[in-house]
Amino acid sequence: MSEDAKRCPSCEETKSASEFGRNLTRGDGLSFYCLACNRARSNAHYRKRRQALGKSVRDHSWIPDGFRWCPACEQAVAHEDYTRNAGTASGFGSRCRSCDRATNSAGYFYRKYKLTQRDLRALREAQGDLCAICSAPGPQHLDHDHFSGRIRRLLCQRCNQGLGLFRDDPFLLRMAALYVDTHREQQEVDDRPDSSAGMSDTINRPVEPPVGSQRRPGARGTSTRSTGRNSGSRRRTQAGEADG
Repeated sequence: MSEDAKRCPSCEETKSASEFGRNLTRGDGLSFYCLACNRARSNAHYRKRRQALGKSVRDHSWIPDGFRWCPACEQAVAHEDYTRNAGTASGFGSRCRSCDRATNSAGYFYRKYKLTQRDLRALREAQGDLCAICSAPGPQHLDHDHFSGRIRRLLCQRCNQGLGLFRDDPFLLRMAALYVDTHREQQEVDDRPDSSAGMSDTINRPVEPPVGSQRRPGARGTSTRSTGRNSGSRRRTQAGEADG
């Protein structure tokens, strides 16, 4: 037997030193039983004590390797879907990732809006589990007025982000809707078989003067000619020549 191997008296198998726990009170510095046997013996002792106290003990012997029992959803969950905690002996947290997200979400809604899970369920049922704007199923975002802080409705992610990007401003939202409608109507005109380039140019011609122009629609004034003189100075010149 090599120095880095040891025989476990429980399973009667010779295993490497890495499969034993540490025990500095022993000569070899290793625990008496291997890690697997030591864990099994500890679990058996725990179950025996619980039964002696008249408490029920769940049988997790059926859970396959690579899975862990989640007490929140009461299901066997794969290790990769379980929370981690370096402070525990197993390295796992107290529940699976899905249950942990649900618990954190419930805590968030209560801390920020003072809403319990019952309140959220009532709001969701009142909306038929549909987004209050686009009617997408399963909305997950609770919308609120950013000025007053009052709760409004449940929205899907797209609608909730859209309101935020438009700064929750009704005027900007109406202008955006008008912008889309205008361009769609123009597209319908351009796609008609009897439409012509001339009609399109007429429709697209701006009513307002070009950018940089100092004239406004309907404003009166004297027009400047290419000679550098306006109409008023030309009339005065002609009158002076007639008097002469």
